[in-house]
Amino acid sequence: MKRLVMGTAVSLAAVALTACSQVASLTPVGGSSLTSVRNAANDVLVQQQVPILVAPQCTAVDTGFTCVGSTVDGAEILVTAEGTTPFALSISVGGSVIFEGNATDVLESAVQEAS
Repeated sequence: MKRLVMGTAVSLAAVALTACSQVASLTPVGGSSLTSVRNAANDVLVQQQVPILVAPQCTAVDTGFTCVGSTVDGAEILVTAEGTTPFALSISVGGSVIFEGNATDVLESAVQEAS
């Protein structure tokens, strides 16, 4: 009986720790402007079938946000988001612009497609 209780306790602890690490890695669905820009950029990259190695990481700059990532073949992914909501997005891969528009339109389009 003691072994059963110890085995159950160890199993529950392992499940709890796994759940914590998974929850910590989730990306927020909405929220901050930075999150909106990142999610919109990722949506565009997936729609354009860009082979992403490193998803763009965004940082705030004076004019909005800049996000930098890379493709599997080493090309730079550069996202600039200027102004305030709706952020004007420009996304380039390897120096070629693949998208110009605004983050709000991209996010609203993704919501409509999911419905």
